Amino acid sequence: MMRVQRTRPSPHMLKPAMRFAATAAVVVGLALNAGAQESALMRALGDEMKRTMAELQLDEAEKPYFVAYRVVENASTSATATGGGAINQWQGQNRRLQVELRVGSHALDNTNYFGGRPSFQPPASLPLTDDYEQLRRRIWLATDAAYKSALDELAAKKAALQNKTSVEEVADLSAEEPFQTVAPQPELALATDRVVALANDISAAFQGQVHVFRSQVAVGARQSTITYLNSEGSSFVRDEPLAYVHVTASTQAEDGTELTDFVAAEARAWEHLPSQKELVARTTRMIGTLAELRTAPALERYTGPVLFEGQAAAELVAQVLAPRFMGLRMPVVDNPMFERALEQVRNPFLDKLGARVLARSLSVVDDPGAAAPDDGPPMLGSYSVDDDGVPATRTSLVQNGILKTLLTSRNPVPDLPKSSGNRRGDAPLPSNLLITAKNGLPADELRAELLALVAERGAEHGIVVRRIGSPRMAGADGFMMMAMAMGQGAKVMPLTLAYKVFPDGREELVGKATLPTFTEGQFKDVIAASAAHTRYDTTVAPVGGAMLGGGVGGGSALTTIVTPDFLFEDVTVRRPPGNIPRPPVAPHPLAK
Repeated sequence: MMRVQRTRPSPHMLKPAMRFAATAAVVVGLALNAGAQESALMRALGDEMKRTMAELQLDEAEKPYFVAYRVVENASTSATATGGGAINQWQGQNRRLQVELRVGSHALDNTNYFGGRPSFQPPASLPLTDDYEQLRRRIWLATDAAYKSALDELAAKKAALQNKTSVEEVADLSAEEPFQTVAPQPELALATDRVVALANDISAAFQGQVHVFRSQVAVGARQSTITYLNSEGSSFVRDEPLAYVHVTASTQAEDGTELTDFVAAEARAWEHLPSQKELVARTTRMIGTLAELRTAPALERYTGPVLFEGQAAAELVAQVLAPRFMGLRMPVVDNPMFERALEQVRNPFLDKLGARVLARSLSVVDDPGAAAPDDGPPMLGSYSVDDDGVPATRTSLVQNGILKTLLTSRNPVPDLPKSSGNRRGDAPLPSNLLITAKNGLPADELRAELLALVAERGAEHGIVVRRIGSPRMAGADGFMMMAMAMGQGAKVMPLTLAYKVFPDGREELVGKATLPTFTEGQFKDVIAASAAHTRYDTTVAPVGGAMLGGGVGGGSALTTIVTPDFLFEDVTVRRPPGNIPRPPVAPHPLAK
């Protein structure tokens, strides 16, 4: 049975409400809602899909059994500034088409295969003007390339399977009920002068701060519209407006240790961003923290109780725990070396359904429709339909520490044959990840628990971590972000703000430090959590996503994490390994 969700008409041009219906022969027919006018883009997509399913065949090769078109239209403006002056500003538009074409059958097709090189087809650029003939020409060429590539991949996959014994019978595409919706959001004003002014105002906070070696403020606004239809009858139009402010700064400590920090704010509407005054205040506080870190003593090595508060707790979830909730399929591989490499990044949670993965007091829900707490701005991870055309649903991932399921797309994984409606880009990514704790403690009681653990083992001090670096704001630690994506190296970015906490309550700032051995398994050992929660907007990417060619695996998406603070009994913290770079030979040119 086909489901149709109707919402108010989109305010954008070329986005009429419409429905698609598939015949028994899976030939797409376009039926407009009463009074709606068919756009040139939708007409071109529908006509070319109908022809593809009816006629596309090379000699005696198999015909496509599934085709999906995904068009992303972007209009954006951005500016970067440093020291109070813009260094770059840009405004532009683009329209790109991604073709997903499958040959074979739901049980076995050309996807979920890794042949040692990327097998996906890059997006094709479409004309910005609604010229039906030019749109058809570009869609035709992109479909033709995708079909030929799919035939090659299917042949290579079948050859690779001849040398293997299948242990798990898992389909390559799940069966889902067709779904249609038009789900627009309010249009975002793209005022370039406003973007440049805000970038300049924030970056002016760095004037005269000679201890900051590099700084950059990036401000932008983007209006994205995704138009989707597939040969099974699903279709949607979804708007994704975004306004953002990203501030990054770096310096070196007196011994040469590189220090970085950031301020980030994103919202679906410009008016939901923090005020200019608040953004300047956050930037000023970051500048002051970097000055303190330059002279903070290094922490050689510590193992003991650690309390993660606020942003640090949320970033820990984003980097370590959230990627484990993704049901990523391990593709068929024809090269033993690549197969061993992919095994290194295989999600261990695939084997832990029904097992305890968190402390018994913790539960986790992924909810694309979650309401913002305290009537705040909408959650950034919210959406009504995913990029497979599957309606968004609330998914209970962990109940009282027990792993119940994983987030999935239409690429099934063992024991999870259906989609949870979480495909975002190329992977089944979290939307709004909500973590709750039974018997959460007030902040003062949680801190008292930390000090009790310190006293119990007769330690000199405990550790409180309040900020952790973010991979998307990596700066000088960009190499670490790459290592994380490949499933190698550090699991957690360096700690930006950590303190020794002494029994008398005194705190002492420590220099840059890392968590060298922290893994998802340590979340089973959470001693206590706070009653209060922190909302944190970030991006989450799958570990090893860059290596999972031939199927779902790469990319990242905005995610809102709501989490309590966490107290662990045994965590290792140490200064970063490796050699320390030399500080600049000459002092800052403006230093007195």
